[in-house]
Amino acid sequence: MVNKVRVTIAGVQYAIATTDSEKYIAQLADKLDKDIGKLMEKNPSLPMARAAVFCAMDYLDEYRKSAGSVENMRSQIQDYIADAARAKTAEDKARAENESLRREVTALREQLARARARAEKAEKAEKAEKAAQEEASAQPED
Repeated sequence: MVNKVRVTIAGVQYAIATTDSEKYIAQLADKLDKDIGKLMEKNPSLPMARAAVFCAMDYLDEYRKSAGSVENMRSQIQDYIADAARAKTAEDKARAENESLRREVTALREQLARARARAEKAEKAEKAEKAAQEEASAQPED
């Protein structure tokens, strides 16, 4: 909805048609009125139209610098997003590798346990065989 807002800038009343709030337009008009007033106070012979042009130039300068800062921030944010995506991919890869290594460690532990059990069994069998040989050699021959 279009609102008509009445404001006074540098002693001149204006009716502004806008979709912005009356409070917002009043704040803008107040800033412009103060800025023009400061320029005219410093330079009493400066016409109001020139003071308005100087304010417009100043506002455009601020706008362009702000727009450049915004673009720089957008670029940085995009870089951060790309870095975060790369970090997420690296994390996922590391997690997958970690899980694979855990499974491998578990399998190796099971193999080691089986190998130890076989070694113990072989050692017991060897001891039993040695004991049987010693017993057989210790018995007198008839």
